[in-house]
Amino acid sequence: MRLFTNILKEVKLGWRSHFFLLTVGLAMAYFLLMTFLLPEDLSTNIELVLLTENDELATMLQLDSSESQASLSIVNSREEMDSLMNGRFNSIGIIVKGSISSPSIELVFQGHEDAETKEFIKLFVATFLAGPDVEFTSERDIEYLHEIQSTSDKIPFNKSFLPIFLMFEAVMMGMIMVFAMVFSEKSQKTLHAYSVTPGKIWEYLGAKVILLALLGIVFTFILTPLVVGLGADYFILIIIVVVGSFLSTSVSLIVASFYKNLSQSMAAMLALTVVFTLPMLSYFSEGFSPWYLRILPTYPILFALKGAVFPEFSSSEISGLILVAIEAAAAFLIAVTTYKLRLRKG
Repeated sequence: MRLFTNILKEVKLGWRSHFFLLTVGLAMAYFLLMTFLLPEDLSTNIELVLLTENDELATMLQLDSSESQASLSIVNSREEMDSLMNGRFNSIGIIVKGSISSPSIELVFQGHEDAETKEFIKLFVATFLAGPDVEFTSERDIEYLHEIQSTSDKIPFNKSFLPIFLMFEAVMMGMIMVFAMVFSEKSQKTLHAYSVTPGKIWEYLGAKVILLALLGIVFTFILTPLVVGLGADYFILIIIVVVGSFLSTSVSLIVASFYKNLSQSMAAMLALTVVFTLPMLSYFSEGFSPWYLRILPTYPILFALKGAVFPEFSSSEISGLILVAIEAAAAFLIAVTTYKLRLRKG
């Protein structure tokens, strides 16, 4: 009953402190960011612009501008090539000169291409001039262990930030807010006054943990439907957010207990935030997942969020959350013990 009373008190204080308004505002801001500022696709496919100086070469290569693919544009003059390339940053020109017996090639680059791109174009041209009837086969059979995923089945780049934002705000929102709440109450001696009541320290701190978990759920249920609609696994998503918020809030309570005000704790708060966000390196570079990133509690949280938000692209591995939940419970017990010791020391 006292825990419920403390929760109501924290919710009222959070409402008066505009925590709920801030949560809604951040959710809408992130939605606008993903919708209007972040591109849906970052692919930089090279577009080739081909010019043949005589009809015989075009016939030999079996070129038809009406049937050319989107990545290959066929032009009829150098002026048309220059005009087309000026409007397309990733285009490269190929001019085929000479006769059928001894053709020569001129490559027209934009000037920003690296050496690897230039070598790739040279290889492409050599293969292209071998003729359309030439087939390149391998002597070895190729066995595909996984089904090749088409580019259309990939998560859009702008929406791929959704798990990141959920971890930032829904999970780690407690860090900044806990520091602000704890230091505000320290200046008012709230905890000392509470210690002379029948209430328990774990009820006092537990109410803060539950408040921030509620804020995380509010943030999640605003931003996620706006981005992916009803396609997410919301039941699993709630579990991940609650467990993650429980952990980050408990850790923040421990760290905040060692400082007197917000300015003194700023360096520790920033360091903690940086460490907890390091798994983003593995999120954007899937082949990079060293042990020192995998041992961080936010690593399984981030990838579990990805699986819950995009269940059609990746499975939601929540087995790792069991360890995170144990760590969160241990962190909360340490926080309760720490605050008890601080009260005894005065």
